[in-house]
Parts: sequence; structure tokens; C-alpha cells
Amino acid sequence: MHIPDSINMLFPLLKFDNEEEKQQFNEYMVTRGIYLYKYVYDTLRKWEPNVQEIKYVHFKNIIRYDKRLRDKLYVFLAAAEEYLRNIIFENIDIKLESISKKRSKIDVSKLFPRDKDNRSADSNLYYYSYEVGLYFGAIEKVFRKFHLAEQNDLKQSDITKVVELRNKVMHHNMLLLSKFSDRTSIEKEISKVEKEIEALYRILTTKELKNGTSIDGKEKGGLSYEINKCNYKDGDITRKPYDNLISLHAFKNGRFLRQ
Repeated sequence: MHIPDSINMLFPLLKFDNEEEKQQFNEYMVTRGIYLYKYVYDTLRKWEPNVQEIKYVHFKNIIRYDKRLRDKLYVFLAAAEEYLRNIIFENIDIKLESISKKRSKIDVSKLFPRDKDNRSADSNLYYYSYEVGLYFGAIEKVFRKFHLAEQNDLKQSDITKVVELRNKVMHHNMLLLSKFSDRTSIEKEISKVEKEIEALYRILTTKELKNGTSIDGKEKGGLSYEINKCNYKDGDITRKPYDNLISLHAFKNGRFLRQ
């Protein structure tokens, strides 16, 4: 990939504190892509009226922050998906003779409720899911058809929100910026992502997954800690946050502390 000799041609407002930062910028642009860089640059250029300078540290932090956030969310989305799949396997099955070897996706119309008195029996659906996959989109459809959310103290709307979050995380695009570069649209997208993360929190099954465990009087691990770790030193929301211009709010007890 060709890197322009002069960064100023494409990023005239970008300011570096030293040559090391400029070299880092060029090196990472090769793997992350010049279009991602231009997208983030244009967003910062329009974030405030009459922007005269964009510090590289702000530029870099937004990209790193968003990537770290997606990596952490992936872990908890996987835990939620595993739990929801388990509910389906315990409550729903499929007859072997109705399974089509030609299908690449699960046929929800062929599913039926399991006998509640015979849940210890082998599940045809469990093994069939290895062939066609039982991902979040199909999980949502199965839950909706058989009203599994209501039967397990969950909300169907939460599952829908988590499916939307999972799709955003898995597409490996910028999570908070989405497809926008204007501040108003980005702030609306951040609010939407926060609601989706709150839904994910409600679906997670254990205290450890939600809030982590207490070590030396401080909570470590868990969704709450990892969200705040992206924003705050040591995940402690009482401390001064990192210098991120675009980020989620602090997260506590399953809610974002919006001002």
C-alpha cells in the first residue's frame, strides 16, 4: 500500500508531538487502512465548530478505544449466546427425519417444544446446530416463536437489542461512529449502543459476568469493569477518564450514567 510522503496532503490538521508518533501513524495505517484513518479524521474535524488542530493522541485513542471495546464485548456476547442456546436446547427439539442435509440455515418451522418431563434425553437439535449453526439471528426467531423469553424471566426486546449489538461488533467496523461523521448522529448512535449493552447486562446470568469478582476490595472483571476499564484508569469511575473525545458513559449496576 502506498503511503503519501506528506501526511499533510490528506490530514492537514493532524498534529504530532514528535517523529515517533508520525512513524507510528504511517505504520498502523498500512494494517488499519487509509480509509479508516480518513473517516476518523473527518469525524474529529467536524466534532467541534472551527476545529484548527487535531492532536494525534486524540485520533489514536478513538481507534484504540473502539477496538478494545469491541474485543471486550465479544467475550460477553459469546457468554450470552451460549446461555440462550442452552435454553433452546432444553426446551425445543427437531425430529431427525425432518432434517434437510441441503439447508445451510436452521429451519425454525421444523422445531417443536420438548416434553418437559424428558429433558434429560439426547437433543437432536443440539447436534443439528453444529451442521447449520444456531446464531443470534436464529436464536431470536426461536425465542420469539416459542415465547421462551417470557418463560425464562427475560425480555424479547433485550434479545433483539443484543442481536443488533452482536452484528455491529462482528462486522469489525467502528462501533461508536458507525457510518456517521457528524456529532449529532454519532451521539444518537452511542445512546443506542449503550441501550444494547444494558440489554446484554440483563441477559448475562451470573454476578461474575455482570460485575466481576471482588479482589482486595475492588471489583475486577465482568462487563461493568471492562466497560469502565476502557474509559477510566483501573476501571474506577471515580477517577479522571482517559482523554477520549468520543466514548461511552460510565457504567454502574447495569446502567450508563448519562448526564
